[in-house]
Amino acid sequence: MQLLHRLKELYENADNSVKGELLEASSKPVDSVRGPNLNTISLPRIIAEAELIRAKEPHLRGATVAIRYQGLNDFVRLLLAFDGWCGALYLLPEDDAPQLPDDCQCWAGLQSDVKRDTALPEGQHVVTHWYIATSGTTSKPKWIAHQLAGLTASVRVNLEQMPLRWGLLYQPFRFAGLQVLLQGLLSGASIVDASNGDISRRIKVLRAARTTALSATPSMWRQLLLSGELETLSLSQLTLGGEIADQGVLNMLRARFTEARIIHIYASTEAGVGFSVSDGKAGFPEAWLKDGYYGVKLKINAHHHLCIKPLQLPKSGIKNRMDAQGYIDSEDMVEIIDGRVYFLGRAGGVINVGGNKVHPQLVEQVILSIEGVLSARVFGSKSSVMGSLVSAEVVAEAETELAALKKKIIMQCMQRLARYQVPVRIDFVKQIKTNETGKIDRRQLSE
Repeated sequence: MQLLHRLKELYENADNSVKGELLEASSKPVDSVRGPNLNTISLPRIIAEAELIRAKEPHLRGATVAIRYQGLNDFVRLLLAFDGWCGALYLLPEDDAPQLPDDCQCWAGLQSDVKRDTALPEGQHVVTHWYIATSGTTSKPKWIAHQLAGLTASVRVNLEQMPLRWGLLYQPFRFAGLQVLLQGLLSGASIVDASNGDISRRIKVLRAARTTALSATPSMWRQLLLSGELETLSLSQLTLGGEIADQGVLNMLRARFTEARIIHIYASTEAGVGFSVSDGKAGFPEAWLKDGYYGVKLKINAHHHLCIKPLQLPKSGIKNRMDAQGYIDSEDMVEIIDGRVYFLGRAGGVINVGGNKVHPQLVEQVILSIEGVLSARVFGSKSSVMGSLVSAEVVAEAETELAALKKKIIMQCMQRLARYQVPVRIDFVKQIKTNETGKIDRRQLSE
């Protein structure tokens, strides 16, 4: 079913009290919470506006359309209007976009400047393929095609979540951002765009909008925690995704939000959403490798990569990573310890130190376990002799004696890691750099 039709059905089936709340929300100014790129979305209004776009753009039925994010309201209107209307929908990242196909005839803002001579016959069913660009963290960005059924396979659709006000920290045109967006839309919740700006500004936006639910990468959560302002938000639901959710960050969030529901989600643009973990522990139960997770099947291949067979397979872009049984190689390396499966890091992200492979996330876990360390980034520094050397950036607690902490880090790493895994360079910084997707930037430095 089309996204637009699903939202209409959701609203039409709501009882009168819920409809009243939705109508009240829709009567408020869209920019009632002030701030650049900040909008709240209400269900009845966007349904009407999406239908109006379809009426004005009948020539786009069956066409291939590319849209660029120019604000949350416009973006949501276009998603609702074009799903089930256009044959292919490309969500353009802000930069470094993969090449568009030759038949991509239309670039859509609020209006398309390219017209088709003919449209599909009225009433002919259109299945839309949503093309989402990979982040390019470990390889060149490429388009992955999904359908709405796959994008919403794990979305909880119930009006009990309607009172939530979801803060959107991810870029909406990325897979993780779409998950937050679709979850909010299909539960009738409000959505607040805080995907741009520094941490202080984002928290100001979230606080002004009275945000109650928030999703971010572990790296972004650490930045929020380091700001000292996260406690000003009254959060009832927290989700983590996009990176390894380590025990340290899970514990810190639990300590600050004792009554909130905290989950970490495993998902990727290539495979879609795999599973979510809500027991407060890093990793996931080994039993899921045998029993699966609500229909999603999991296994570990000979290279120690986690492989996933989702409920809905992407429609293109993953053939070279899928085996004969339909399992997609996530290229995330894992290990099993005491009945728990833990993530080690991306196979393509290892640091090669004289022929020895070092997982930066594994070294980070050791550093993050040390008292006085708030955040850390481990990466490779290029070396003409060894190929690469392990380097680290560390954010320390205020008023920490840095020389003593550095000595403590080196000693802890030497006790728990092989010698080639120990950082040869440790720099103290005020903040760990993240990329546009909210993940740690692990690019190598020259010697």
